[in-house]
Amino acid sequence: MTFLIWAIVTLLVLGALVFVYVTASVNAEAGRQDDVVSVPAIATEGVEFMRTLASVAGHPAQESNSVELYQNGAEIFPPMLDAIAKARSSVHFSTYIFEPGRVPEAFASAFADAAKRGAEVRIILDRHGSKKIPAPLVQRMKDAGCDVRWFRRAQWYDWEKYNRRTHRRLLVIDGEVGFTGGVGIADQWDGNGDGPSHWRDCHVRVRGPAVGSLQSTFVDNWNEATGELVLGARYFPEPERRGDTRVSIIQSTPANASSAAQRSVAAIIAGAKRSLYITNAYFVPTPPFVKARCYARSRGVEVKVVVPGPYHNKPTVRRASRHTWSGLMAGDVEIYEHQLTMVHAKVIVADGCVTCVGSINFDPRSFALNAECAAVMLDEGIAQAATRAFSADLANSRRVTPSDIDAVSIFSRAIDAGAYWVRSQL
Repeated sequence: MTFLIWAIVTLLVLGALVFVYVTASVNAEAGRQDDVVSVPAIATEGVEFMRTLASVAGHPAQESNSVELYQNGAEIFPPMLDAIAKARSSVHFSTYIFEPGRVPEAFASAFADAAKRGAEVRIILDRHGSKKIPAPLVQRMKDAGCDVRWFRRAQWYDWEKYNRRTHRRLLVIDGEVGFTGGVGIADQWDGNGDGPSHWRDCHVRVRGPAVGSLQSTFVDNWNEATGELVLGARYFPEPERRGDTRVSIIQSTPANASSAAQRSVAAIIAGAKRSLYITNAYFVPTPPFVKARCYARSRGVEVKVVVPGPYHNKPTVRRASRHTWSGLMAGDVEIYEHQLTMVHAKVIVADGCVTCVGSINFDPRSFALNAECAAVMLDEGIAQAATRAFSADLANSRRVTPSDIDAVSIFSRAIDAGAYWVRSQL
């Protein structure tokens, strides 16, 4: 009996060591970001900046788009459901989170109705993030004709692959209208982001040539999940001019712990000359990104960051984030904790003219593991709207001070450091 116990303990220890080794080796490069040697200044050379961003974003900047910026579920969900209701040919949807509730029921019904009308409905659900979705809800969509697929099921012999999730939020209708941002399909995203049960988030609707890039990003997910390539004019119609906004889509699929998300964010920080307003749900910057923000501040850029405060759905991530704050504040970066609800948005506004909205968190998981998507827009009107939303968040936030950090006990700091290491690996 004693031998059996020791054998089990030994196997568990060996398993833990293998787990640590595999995850650490996968993320070996996640904490490194090469210095951006040269990048056009966003404020004075916005068009040139967007053109060069394509070298790392995955898709070139497309002109002549129309973009709508939506804040919180009360604004975000109605246009998404309306677009699904008007779909004629195809509905392509990919999400990380799909849970039980009123909002998920509404989306499931909308997808089912579209399929019954004859539209091709393809749905990708991340196996980890959407593990709470009720089986009857999935079956209802399938029975209506929706093609519902899981992204990377858990397999004991392939943890490293399963650990690379799809974190993208994509909805593309008829190849003509696209949505991306931070919301998941769950009731906590409903409402106006003004209370603990109504999360704060941001999404965009894109019409015009850039929708083709969103469609390509969906095809990337679909191909991984099914082995099929969804191509053809039905899904990639002739682009139409819809507005005056220049848009570049970040399609990030990490291969060797380095990604388009990581490099694009580095480029935005490096290109800023006046201001960087960052809202981020899981803000755990690696040392190079701490350095990059501090360097931006040293050259005169106003750098402000809004993160979740007491209403954080992942308390360990809040601790991991706090581990980085002393270095940021030493560089005069301002950090604010939102006090009303969970902030789930992932938004950057640079120099009052470039806005990035998507699913990208400031942490090694988004940069090194997850498939991510974001829209980067060169448009002063959109940047002004995003800045107004940021200012409203600041009004509902508390600035973190050096004395707050000094008041943290040595024991808590040790836990924060441990949480930071774990978040850097998983």
